[in-house]
Amino acid sequence: DSNVDNLLDGPVLGRFCGESLEEIPKLLISVYNIITIVFFSDASKTDKGFQGEFEFISADPYSIGVHDSSHECGYTISSKGILRPGYIMSPTYPGVYPDNFRCYYLLQGESSERIKLVFDHFSLFHGGDYCPFDYVEVRDGCKPQSQSIGTFCGQYENVTLYSSTNCLYIEFVTRSGRVSFDTNSYTNMADFAFERTGFNISYTFSSSFVSLDFIQKEQYQEHILGTECDVRIGSRGRSNGTFESPGYRTTFPLERTCRFFLDGRMSSTELEKIKVTFHDFEIPGTMPNCSAGYLSVNLRGHRDPFHEDEKFCGKLWPPDLTSIDPRMILTFDTHGASRGRGFFAYYSFLPDFAISGGKPIIEGQCQFLFDSKERKSGTFNSPRYPNHYPQNSQCVYIFRPDQRERLLIAFDTFSLWNESHRIDPMCLKTDSLEIYDEGDKPGDYYSIKTYCGVAFPGAILTKKGMKAIFRSYSDTQNLGFKARYEYIPESSKDKLTPGCSQHIRSTGAGGVIKSPQYPNKYRHYTYCEWDIEASKRDNKILIQIDVFKLEGDMVPKDPKKSFEGTGCQNAVLRIYDDLDKSLLAPDELCGELYHTAYLSTDNIMKIRFLTSSRALGGRGFQLSWTEVHSAGTCYGFKCQTSGYCISSDLRCNGLPNCGFGTKIDDSDEICPKQAGAQILHIAIGTSISVFFCVVLLICGVYHRRKFRTRDRRSPDHDHVEVRYVAANTSGSNTTERLLSVDQKLDHTDQILPQPSSDEVDNRSNHHSQEHVDNKHPRPVRTPRVQKVSIV
Repeated sequence: DSNVDNLLDGPVLGRFCGESLEEIPKLLISVYNIITIVFFSDASKTDKGFQGEFEFISADPYSIGVHDSSHECGYTISSKGILRPGYIMSPTYPGVYPDNFRCYYLLQGESSERIKLVFDHFSLFHGGDYCPFDYVEVRDGCKPQSQSIGTFCGQYENVTLYSSTNCLYIEFVTRSGRVSFDTNSYTNMADFAFERTGFNISYTFSSSFVSLDFIQKEQYQEHILGTECDVRIGSRGRSNGTFESPGYRTTFPLERTCRFFLDGRMSSTELEKIKVTFHDFEIPGTMPNCSAGYLSVNLRGHRDPFHEDEKFCGKLWPPDLTSIDPRMILTFDTHGASRGRGFFAYYSFLPDFAISGGKPIIEGQCQFLFDSKERKSGTFNSPRYPNHYPQNSQCVYIFRPDQRERLLIAFDTFSLWNESHRIDPMCLKTDSLEIYDEGDKPGDYYSIKTYCGVAFPGAILTKKGMKAIFRSYSDTQNLGFKARYEYIPESSKDKLTPGCSQHIRSTGAGGVIKSPQYPNKYRHYTYCEWDIEASKRDNKILIQIDVFKLEGDMVPKDPKKSFEGTGCQNAVLRIYDDLDKSLLAPDELCGELYHTAYLSTDNIMKIRFLTSSRALGGRGFQLSWTEVHSAGTCYGFKCQTSGYCISSDLRCNGLPNCGFGTKIDDSDEICPKQAGAQILHIAIGTSISVFFCVVLLICGVYHRRKFRTRDRRSPDHDHVEVRYVAANTSGSNTTERLLSVDQKLDHTDQILPQPSSDEVDNRSNHHSQEHVDNKHPRPVRTPRVQKVSIV
């Protein structure tokens, strides 16, 4: 496609091969009056080839304005003598535009005119968001260096642009070697992934477009380029000023839409919101519909630019408007409206702390009041939450309950960590949240606790008002905190567990305190108070943990009882000293604790147990309390390690009562052996004795069986018969008489009946005879009888 003599020297539109019509342009239009097609084939392959159609068309539609002879494709379009509206087409529209091509179009109207462009059809290669290959750039002015309205590529339809003056400069540029940088490329052949048909843009010169005289440039208001009448008002840092509708004081233009964008500052160090106050207003119509002209407001334009909070019309002035984020958008729409004055308003940019629910105490300062009369529950947070809070800031939160109400606060997020917290457990000179309780006089507050780091503060319940102060310094920023507050009537039984509070007057000994439902799980919305008073003013109260398992986690970070962990978000136990109403414990107590004790500084100790509305429940706790006698001689029991003097009734009661020293002092539990232990020892001794008896019995049985056979073969058992014979007066010899008797017995023994051979087991080596009973085959041994007579 060329106007030179050598047709083959013209720029190449493209090379095409393959078998798919999708890979080649559907339509080609020459830039001038000649187009050259070259077909090439090699000697290795034959195929069907191609077939197409051609047509000669008029060049008049492409003759746009006055051609610039010094430029291959440059035109000037003037409103004089030109039919309005007109159009601009790319040189080969709707065919594929050529590579490495450049055209410009200068539209110039009368001094009172403005220019309107509409993209009726627009299709350029889209290589990325910044149009690195082919693009159309529209500039607001008569020169190539004028301010750019926008750079366009890809596909558009019905896009409308306006000039702010009587000139527009349009530039069309193409390149070669196109590569798609889009995330989802259509094809590797990016050159023809889009139709690349170019553009058809209509234009209109008119003096009836909205005049921009209503924009007060001295108030740092600026027209948004490309729009008919949109205005941006930017903050200069807590600045203020006025703005008005187009045609104010006369009549506003009809069938127009103008937007006002009020943008406050938003950075790591600054955040602003916008407040608008009306001083005049007239847009004929009836609220709330406002179907024939209105002014709408979007209070969260930064988050949702298409949101609409409310519409205003009529003659009543709208109320003061305050944005929720750094952008407020006001839309002035006169479509279908009858004529009116419009509006005049005052604006101011204020520091925005993004703290919802509270009422600002002083405008522009981070001080908020949360009054029970306004709301019974809600949330409060650090500045700009959930974004990082600003440096060098301070915010005050004041809570004011009604009479017979309590304030319950629980934290959902807490992150005020920085490096200095590691070496500053008292939260001095570090980002922190300090809690104040209200005293007897209204407005008289005293500090009860300062929180920092990442451990959740425990839930807080107060009977009177409360104040919280958040402080940040210049070295760190973090997420901050978010908490829930709730005003609870004291008579509410479904909110706070009744019947678990007690005032204990000691009689000199001690006792036990348990969480509600212990050892079963405690419940949410639980609050218990225990006030323990010693019997004498000089005595003290010792609290020692026996069992302790609450939700949360307090992990010691050093041996000085400084705790750091996830914190006591939903369940907490606090131990107070009545003398100065301060915490005896180094922090709120939760999680699992063992062998921990606390001693009061005077004769009263207070214990508070509180769970939030989101508590899941845990086993709870069991604490032993002991009155420690401080004055005079110890007439009770004196602990070995701690040296505490306690009642002797507490010794061996199964609970720790001696507190702690260098080690756990359990001297009160070193007791004599109990009956249970004695019974156990007896049972063990008896078992051992029975065991040895069984062993001896087994040995005896074994021994008896082993030697039974030997006993059967042993000589007959001899029986000795002893007789006492009185002396005979006949004077005969006694010895002779006895011998004669023995001879008779021996003779008798020899003539006893002999058993038969089948009944007798004759053994030659036995001196006795064995008789066998027919019924009892066991042999019967006949003993030999020896006789001794004693005279």
